[in-house]
Amino acid sequence: MRAWTKRLWLALPLVVACGSVAPVGPFEGLRGPGFVAPLTDGGAVGLADLRGKPVVLVFWASWCGPCRYEVPHVNLLHQGVGDTAHVLGINAGEDPTTVAEAMRALDIRYPVVLDGDGSIVKKYHASALPLVVVLDPEGRVRFRGNTWPSRINALVAGLAEGGGR
Repeated sequence: MRAWTKRLWLALPLVVACGSVAPVGPFEGLRGPGFVAPLTDGGAVGLADLRGKPVVLVFWASWCGPCRYEVPHVNLLHQGVGDTAHVLGINAGEDPTTVAEAMRALDIRYPVVLDGDGSIVKKYHASALPLVVVLDPEGRVRFRGNTWPSRINALVAGLAEGGGR
């Protein structure tokens, strides 16, 4: 009986830890799938590095008309949130030259990830563009949609102030 009790106490922290972590997935209420990817400026970013602040992921491509239409809105959000949140574009599989040309032509002012192999697009099931995903400071998906949310500023501000808990 003592050996059984000892094993139970050894396993208890593992059970508690596993039960407290949200399942991973690209949909609301789940923890957003992690990634590490190159940025267009030559650096790299990992989703785990952005925890602690809300994150807005904007999946786009240069050939996507609605994506092009959203750029000024994303620029304004990026400017408006300052250091209270992260705004990150995820280019859906285009080569770096095409992405750089599109960023110049569209005046994209926020950081953009190069997803050349499409692995992030697959993880987030971005089957239609644009796709906007808002993560809370703990990395849980709080919004997912193919249109720019009308109240995204209020959503991000609320999450930054702890409204996602």
